[in-house]
Amino acid sequence: MHLEATNRTPEVLISDSVLEMKGECYPEDITAFAEPILELLAEKLAACDSFSVSLELRYFNSSSAKFFFDFFEVLEETAAKGKSISIQWRYRSSDNSMKEAGEDFEEDMEVADYQLVEI
Repeated sequence: MHLEATNRTPEVLISDSVLEMKGECYPEDITAFAEPILELLAEKLAACDSFSVSLELRYFNSSSAKFFFDFFEVLEETAAKGKSISIQWRYRSSDNSMKEAGEDFEEDMEVADYQLVEI
């Protein structure tokens, strides 16, 4: 799956073992944006032994935050079942709000390999 970035949604690439998301995330309809991503993610996670995620967001709104909590919950539950899950939360050195958001999501990660990466 490849979703091109829009002025309100990030670029999303999903392959058999990798998901990359980059840009801003504040779609008008978060459900329409999130459901296909979560469905395909679940499908890919079920079929692989290891999965890598790279997120580089510049902005997301509160409804998108709920999507990200659900997204990370799926990854953490998969890791707890014994699959290797690695996550990189990439943020610009000057962007404290994205660093803090990454730290907030990190708090719920116990099994998945979660890394904050300054770029």
